[in-house]
Amino acid sequence: MTEQGPPERVSIAGWIARAIAVVIFIPLRLLWEGCKLLGRGIAAALGYLFDTLIEPIAKLFWYWIIRPAWAFCKDFLWGLLIQQLLWGMILTPIGAFLLDFLLRPIKRAVEEWLWRRILRPGLIWFGEAIIEPIAKAVLYALHFLIRWLILWPLDQLWRWVLRPIRTAIGATLLFGWRVATTIVRVLVVTPCRWLYRIALQPLFAVIATVWRATVVRPVRFVYLRVVTPMNRAAAEVMTALFGR
Repeated sequence: MTEQGPPERVSIAGWIARAIAVVIFIPLRLLWEGCKLLGRGIAAALGYLFDTLIEPIAKLFWYWIIRPAWAFCKDFLWGLLIQQLLWGMILTPIGAFLLDFLLRPIKRAVEEWLWRRILRPGLIWFGEAIIEPIAKAVLYALHFLIRWLILWPLDQLWRWVLRPIRTAIGATLLFGWRVATTIVRVLVVTPCRWLYRIALQPLFAVIATVWRATVVRPVRFVYLRVVTPMNRAAAEVMTALFGR
């Protein structure tokens, strides 16, 4: 066991602080705990009162007063009084009367007098006197702008820039083609033709003559004079020995 030292001495300030804590904080804590306990008691009492008294009364009031009153108002007042009596027997005849004797004559008057006699001639005059000149002016302005701001610059560009460039490029290409063909004809075609006529054609003729003299004629002679009689003699021998 560890030896315990002498008890800690408390100063006067510590005793004063403890006294202040006992006098001030402990009553406040007790008051707070009492308030919490009182709140829990009140909540439990209200819950018990709601479960045992208010909820049954509310359910009774709802099932036996509000729902029958609502069903009565919905089925009887709305269905019978408002829909059938007010709407079917009062508002519908009044609406039909107003439609036949007030709204349709007003509609015919509006169509006959307001539209045909006033609005339609006014719109026609407005279109012919204002809209049509404005549209013509706008179209003329667009035609002027397109002609002089788009078509005329493009025509000038084609006439003075693009067409001369095209002509120059075509002439350059044609001249280059003619020069190239002339160079090819002078440097390639004519020498090749001259070489063929002077050297290759006689050489090919000599080669053909030598080929016919050294190969074709001896082969034909051997075939006609040697191979063909030998084949005929062999065929006769085979026919004589074995028959057909």
